[in-house]
Amino acid sequence: MATIPPKILEEVYAVPPAEFTRARNARVGALAKSGHHEVAEALRKLRRPAAPLWAVNQLARHDARRLEAFVDAIAEVRRAQIREPSALGDALRRQRAALDALLEAARTHLREHGFGAGPAALRRITNTLQGAAVDDDHADALRHGRLTEELAAPGFEVFADTKPARLTVLPGGKKAGDARARDAERQARQEAARQQRAREKEERERQERERLAAAEAAAREVETLASKLAEARRKLKDARRGGKRAARKA
Repeated sequence: MATIPPKILEEVYAVPPAEFTRARNARVGALAKSGHHEVAEALRKLRRPAAPLWAVNQLARHDARRLEAFVDAIAEVRRAQIREPSALGDALRRQRAALDALLEAARTHLREHGFGAGPAALRRITNTLQGAAVDDDHADALRHGRLTEELAAPGFEVFADTKPARLTVLPGGKKAGDARARDAERQARQEAARQQRAREKEERERQERERLAAAEAAAREVETLASKLAEARRKLKDARRGGKRAARKA
């Protein structure tokens, strides 16, 4: 399979999902006409991105600084987990802040184009962001807005390729480095689970606020319509009375 030039990927993934097929096919035709048949065929096989993947790619175009801060925060977590477990909590909090900023931006992009931004969509965006940030190839595609598929959230085993801490022998033959790594992994899992619960709670509360606001707006509209209807009935009644008086005079 031929490699699709990065510039072309960036162009076709920049357009809204509803326009993806048209933009892709136009590019396919141009490539085939210029004799690049293998690239054209590879491009033709690309599927239209789902809304969460499209939103992730938009972050590279509209929120590059926030995206870079998130990738840096992921790298900091990886370093802290192996080399400085005592700093892991702060690193995870910075990662969460960077992720929350990206999720807010992604939510805005989705809504501006008529897509839902509920917990399921945000979870898919979170997984893809985290999965891409820990892989060099995917991280590069993430930075340039040309991810072609959604990714799974990484497990903590991805940190195993980081340079390990120096190990020292404890009484009984245990190794302090191993103990620190296990403790760091436990803390990281707990913090990640807490962050996920917090995000889902915030999203539920936000949706509830929106529902209440919509209900209040509907109630006000009903009151306004009821007032207008009462006024119209009064005017009709007055008009009928005037008509009867005019008829009697005639």
